[in-house]
Amino acid sequence: MSVMNEYLDVVKTFLDAYGISYELAFVIALVVLWLILYIGKGLSFFRFLMRWYQRLIVIAGLVALGFWLFCIGREHRIFLDNKTVNDYKALEQINVSINGGEPAELMPRDRDMRKVVGPEFELKAEIFDDKGEITNTITRKIFIGCSKDIMISLPVLAGGAEDFIVPSPR
Repeated sequence: MSVMNEYLDVVKTFLDAYGISYELAFVIALVVLWLILYIGKGLSFFRFLMRWYQRLIVIAGLVALGFWLFCIGREHRIFLDNKTVNDYKALEQINVSINGGEPAELMPRDRDMRKVVGPEFELKAEIFDDKGEITNTITRKIFIGCSKDIMISLPVLAGGAEDFIVPSPR
């Protein structure tokens, strides 16, 4: 067992010295194993292993493709909330558009819901004063990932805080 630990230490030292990540080294080892099995395909045992190895690679690729398609095609509900939160007072009027769509006009204590497709979207908020003039415009690119619903607290966003995404109402 100590011989194996010494071997692993030598491999880790080599990888760290050349700046190669462990994941890349694993992929390279799989490719080398595949080449060894491919070269030795004259033997029936290696041919058997080769077929299963190829099938596992195809299945893993299909699972990864399915997950990627799931993430980029998922529909998300975005709740826009203009309610007073802690030290952030509700805004008098704010127009919010998502991905350049139709703007939602929100007054104090209003909440609206928009739907987006994909793991990220661009939010543009125009904040108005009492006279109806734009005082500030905020543009943010927000990454959702694979979560279903999110709620954005607009007073917190206008206040400049980074934790403007709060738990959804459901």
